[in-house]
Amino acid sequence: MIVSKRISISNLFILCSLLFIFMVPQEVFAHATLKKAEPAPDSELTDSPNEIVLLFDERLENELYSIKVFNEKGERVVNRKPEMSKDQKSIKQSLPDLPDGNYVISYSVISADGHPIKSSYVVSIGEETVFKRNINQQVKESQQSSAAVNVMKSSVRILFYMALILTTGWIIWGAIHTVEKEMKPSFRQRAFRLQIALLITTVGLVIVQLSELVDHWTLTDIGSVLVGTNAGKSLVASVLLSLIGLPLLLRFKWLDLIWVLSVMAVKSFNGHAAAFETEIRSMSMQLDVVHLLAAAIWAGGLLYILTYWKKQREHVRQFLPFFSQVALISMLILIFTGVAYTLIFLPELNYLLHAQWGKLLLVKVGLVTLVFAIGAFLRHSMKKKQERSISRLVKIDFSLMVVILGIVGVLTHLNPLPENEPLEWKNQDQSIDFTTSISPKAPGYNHFKVTANAQKENLEIKRIELFLIYQDNPEIQPIQVPFSEVEPSNDVQFKINGSYLPIEGNWTAELRIVDSEDNEKVFHKDFIVY
Repeated sequence: MIVSKRISISNLFILCSLLFIFMVPQEVFAHATLKKAEPAPDSELTDSPNEIVLLFDERLENELYSIKVFNEKGERVVNRKPEMSKDQKSIKQSLPDLPDGNYVISYSVISADGHPIKSSYVVSIGEETVFKRNINQQVKESQQSSAAVNVMKSSVRILFYMALILTTGWIIWGAIHTVEKEMKPSFRQRAFRLQIALLITTVGLVIVQLSELVDHWTLTDIGSVLVGTNAGKSLVASVLLSLIGLPLLLRFKWLDLIWVLSVMAVKSFNGHAAAFETEIRSMSMQLDVVHLLAAAIWAGGLLYILTYWKKQREHVRQFLPFFSQVALISMLILIFTGVAYTLIFLPELNYLLHAQWGKLLLVKVGLVTLVFAIGAFLRHSMKKKQERSISRLVKIDFSLMVVILGIVGVLTHLNPLPENEPLEWKNQDQSIDFTTSISPKAPGYNHFKVTANAQKENLEIKRIELFLIYQDNPEIQPIQVPFSEVEPSNDVQFKINGSYLPIEGNWTAELRIVDSEDNEKVFHKDFIVY
């Protein structure tokens, strides 16, 4: 069966958008991450700790933060409000004297870039307490959204960025390019529709972010986010600007450009660019605004061409050479600001291969490269005056733009840095099986534990040594984790807390196990500390 030629390539953007929405990650991650916890995750303590201290690698908002402690029955055992440090990077919760048992420590904070950070971990108190990691499962499940909800949230973010870029791009071209008199009514009508789309998606984004930031839909919690956080203020300002734009735009060109700059500037306060320290924050936010403006000029011009290609072809023919030059400059600015932005976020470029953010960014780079190729073919077709080819290439370019905007909508809510997941290393052979864990496997303070079992009769484990070898600098000698001596046994467990992973980078764990027959076995495990 032959597909009708009447099907426009531009309609593919609908399919591309839907496919992308359902392929996006099911979880979003905050920019700030937990750097150190006392007591550490999976700690097995002999006595009740006096307090819980959580240190994060980025500044936090000073609203709606909490540390909750639950016992094995699911009962909350601490009701006091935690304290936040002056630099807004750590929170502290004082504790009463807790009886022996397993406890879930559940924390919730808001990163400075407006993303929620919610997680939990388990500690045990008492020498005779059996550690129960599974009591944390119910708490984690309650914090996770369903797949349908995550798809809906991703859809709202993607549609918001499409509306933001296309609306501002349309307004920019109306201000810097002369629209024919007979085209002005339709131009205004489409501008109004785009503004309505921006207003609706902005309100949708407000609802999505509030659903992630507040535990209870009370006026107090909602007010705390919208008035007490930079992200909330940005959302309120975005809604107000969208409303103000409805009656004011397309009257004065200078006012239109000020409105566009204001919308972009306000948006930069709600994202990764706002999470840095003061010195870097200003530069990252400026890069963000320039990046968005360049994207808007490119996308808005493509929409303008597709809108008037059939009914105003002569006008579009005259517009194309100018747009081609401006689009090329915009793409070069996008590349420059994108590279600078990436270098600010990532301490190592190879992190691109280890995080979902980096992988999606590489896909975006590939699509931008394809856009350059399409642009070259388009300029060639313009010189040859091949109108059918021009129309087809512009539609392909527009479809690629839609997919790129979809990727951007997801990138802004993913953590650029890979997550430091706890190391769980298991191995088994004919004589010995062992499990080695390092938690949280982050630079600084960690919990180290090795559990080993002898598989042969009359064979005991005499000694275990764990060395951490830093692969990125051979001048740094292996760091030994100083486990205490234990009695030789068929089943042994060594554990300790300490700062034996001081540096980010590539590491190798070397485990040496000596049995009662003085046989030594050596095992190696490579891992990365981000």
